[in-house]
Amino acid sequence: MTAAMPNPTAGSLNKQFFVIFSDPGPRPEELVTHIPAHLAYLTGLEKQGVLLMSGPFLDATGNPGPNGMLIVRATSTDDAAALAAADPFHSSGARSFRIEEWQVHQGRIEIAVDFSDRSYHLR
Repeated sequence: MTAAMPNPTAGSLNKQFFVIFSDPGPRPEELVTHIPAHLAYLTGLEKQGVLLMSGPFLDATGNPGPNGMLIVRATSTDDAAALAAADPFHSSGARSFRIEEWQVHQGRIEIAVDFSDRSYHLR
């Protein structure tokens, strides 16, 4: 009889998310024309509680580079792929995507909101 190994992350969050990596696609010259629809789509996902975070990776100078990432709540990789495929950046062919399932164990998010001036601080 073999003793079961204890689960070292049993007390952690162990929450599943899906990371969508967005890269230049076969028609990157079309990207600019799809920015408004892309932003509207992501805002809709955000308001539905589906989109956790998104944005571009920065280059060495601190400017947005050609690649980006979205973290979404979904029930499966297929559901995350459907979300990614519906993004106008991806459906237009301006960008391509790949998906990784991600399990969060540790971390911390702090948000302070000052109502008087509508400012916020994310740390």
